[in-house]
Amino acid sequence: MIGPDDEINATTPTPPQQHQRLRRLGPAAIGIGLIIVVGLVIGAASALGFATGWSKAAGGEVIVVRNGGFLDDNSFRQVIQPNSELTYTGLWSIDHPYPASQRYFKVSAAQNADSNEVINVPTKDGVLVGVEGTFYFQLSTEPTILEDFDNKFGTRTFPGGDKSLHAWDGDEGWNAFLAATLGNLVQNVLRQEIGNVTCADLVASCTLAQNSTDVVVPTDGKGNQTIAQVQQAVNSGFAADVQNILGVPVLTNIQFALSKISLPDNVQQAINDAQGAFAGVTKAQAGLQQAAIDAQTNAKKQEGYNACPVCGQMDLLDHLPAGITTYAPGGAFAIGAAQPSTTPQG
Repeated sequence: MIGPDDEINATTPTPPQQHQRLRRLGPAAIGIGLIIVVGLVIGAASALGFATGWSKAAGGEVIVVRNGGFLDDNSFRQVIQPNSELTYTGLWSIDHPYPASQRYFKVSAAQNADSNEVINVPTKDGVLVGVEGTFYFQLSTEPTILEDFDNKFGTRTFPGGDKSLHAWDGDEGWNAFLAATLGNLVQNVLRQEIGNVTCADLVASCTLAQNSTDVVVPTDGKGNQTIAQVQQAVNSGFAADVQNILGVPVLTNIQFALSKISLPDNVQQAINDAQGAFAGVTKAQAGLQQAAIDAQTNAKKQEGYNACPVCGQMDLLDHLPAGITTYAPGGAFAIGAAQPSTTPQG
């Protein structure tokens, strides 16, 4: 007879049989495990990508979004406008934030200026003047313009000190972009427009150095009008150059403020000398006018003395030096100061 123990032994595999079954299940178990691990990794990455695939633009900035997923290309995706709400940008997309508020490019020799130098350009009459001023502008937020701009300039780097920066790497990157692209445009437009006016149109005192033998004609405020015209011409010319050279009208509301025109040392010295000479002439003319007035005054006084001889004697007494004790015109006495007494005291 077969007992219960015999039934258990009949259905329970022996140790060798167990090893054979594990060997048969080994590759399948490993494959399933790998699939699970890969699934978990992909799931975690997707969850992380979804969690980070949201952006919003703060006030004063606009964001160009480019694709960046594992299976995506890196092409333009969308534009997030300033002060936007939280916006979904896709898995692993890349944000390129640009400044949307008013910015400037300062032309000056000051250390904090963007050009770090005065731009020297010749006037129409050949005087090399130094120009300082500031260009104010804004970045266009038009999606099609920003797409074109980001394709051309957002995908490359610019030298910023000892490193290379993208235009969207904060203020430092934006300034590196401006220095690399706008510096030559600024110099070009200033050379064009300053070359259309004379030195005296910009600085009235240039007339003293260039035409010292001619009569100086007052400008009647025309210098300020000329500067305003130059600024307007620079605005138009700079906007056209930006579009032609950069290939995209990305800068808007361009305004140039001319802050200073400096003259070469030799021209400034000539002006100083001419102004000094004019000051001497003015002083001499004032002396001549004073002498003529004094002569007229004396003539009138003499006419009065002729009519009133006593009046002349009275005026003379009033003007005698201090210490005079005797005055006898026509007598045998001389005019003299009082002498100390030599009579012995009794």
